[in-house]
Amino acid sequence: MHTATLDEFDMRLLHALQPNSRLTHNELAEQVFLSPSQCQRRVKRLEELGIIEHYATHINRAKTGFHVTAIIHVSIEKHGKFPAEEFKELIDRSDAVLECYSTMGDFDYFLKVVVPDLNALNEFMMQRLLNSPIVTHIRSNILLQEIKATHVLPIHKL
Repeated sequence: MHTATLDEFDMRLLHALQPNSRLTHNELAEQVFLSPSQCQRRVKRLEELGIIEHYATHINRAKTGFHVTAIIHVSIEKHGKFPAEEFKELIDRSDAVLECYSTMGDFDYFLKVVVPDLNALNEFMMQRLLNSPIVTHIRSNILLQEIKATHVLPIHKL
């Protein structure tokens, strides 16, 4: 995978935008010591290079009715040609899955799921996962307290 060359100003822009992508070009200019037009050009370049993938709003899960977050480890049937593709399709059809990772180790996949309550979690696991012929085993952990959750990369360490 090719890594784009970033200079100090690019790094400053990324460092400023990660926690607050709503900063205006004028506000960015003040933080990174460039003109607003230079900030605009550089941000556009970072977007075109795919370094800035998208902008998002983080919504409070509990305040919107999603009171249960769970980590679910999933093993799938390894025989046959397409179980991984079938599993990806199964996950793509589920809004409850926030994140899904293919893993090495005891399980094949790691899911982060949000649902309104324990009944919804049980229904998701029983109807969506265990009802699938390719899912052979699941293990779940309900998250009690979020200690740290961030999407901010340690840009300043590069």
